[in-house]
Amino acid sequence: MKQQEYARQFAVEATHWWFVARRRFVERVLDIVEIAKGSRLRIADIGAGTGGMERFLSAYGTVIGIEPSPTGRILAKKRGIRLQAGTAEQTDLESASVDLVCFFDVLYHKQVDVTRALNEAHRILKPNGTLVITDCAVPWLYGPNDRAVEGRERFTKQYLMDLVTSGHLQVRYCSYIYFLLFPVFMVGRLTQKYILPKREVSDVAPLPTWVNTVFSAICRVEERFLPFGSLPWGSSLILIAQK
Repeated sequence: MKQQEYARQFAVEATHWWFVARRRFVERVLDIVEIAKGSRLRIADIGAGTGGMERFLSAYGTVIGIEPSPTGRILAKKRGIRLQAGTAEQTDLESASVDLVCFFDVLYHKQVDVTRALNEAHRILKPNGTLVITDCAVPWLYGPNDRAVEGRERFTKQYLMDLVTSGHLQVRYCSYIYFLLFPVFMVGRLTQKYILPKREVSDVAPLPTWVNTVFSAICRVEERFLPFGSLPWGSSLILIAQK
């Protein structure tokens, strides 16, 4: 990810509706597979960025945040969070030492070898350990925002499931997310792609309070649908797999 994007993410991650909703979606699907807060898990957050998920994950156990970028690690330190140097393909964690591995919008980046990253997740997971992935969806929406964060591709649900399965992990749940707001997202991204194609800055930015409030409320409605099955479309995917 381009260095300036770490600062943009750091500035809004606590309050921006998209990040708030992602935490809620992850919490909901962990409930689905019966991983509760207070579980005392050993958790690896791989590609931890600026550490914005660490406090959320700490409710489930001890978190080891791994981030290749010195910029990300420095910004995380400002939160009082220490991240370890490492990559998705080489975490330097011991084999079969982790209960939960997290890839939050990591696998689609150009710098990441997805096959090797999933093999590494398999290696460090304990038997019956859990993998949780969120990532970008709908390949035809790839555009300036994805280039700004050095994204390689956006996934389809089936393709992401196939990748995980080929890494010797069993998919337990997979769904699109940001389903209810997908029309808004689609209009915004197609405008970027065809009307403002030279724009090379992501759309991660501070928003008016009312926008965060309304969009967060819409996503709270959506999260209630997740236990009942997979949503048919959305701008991102969420997946749970087990070793």
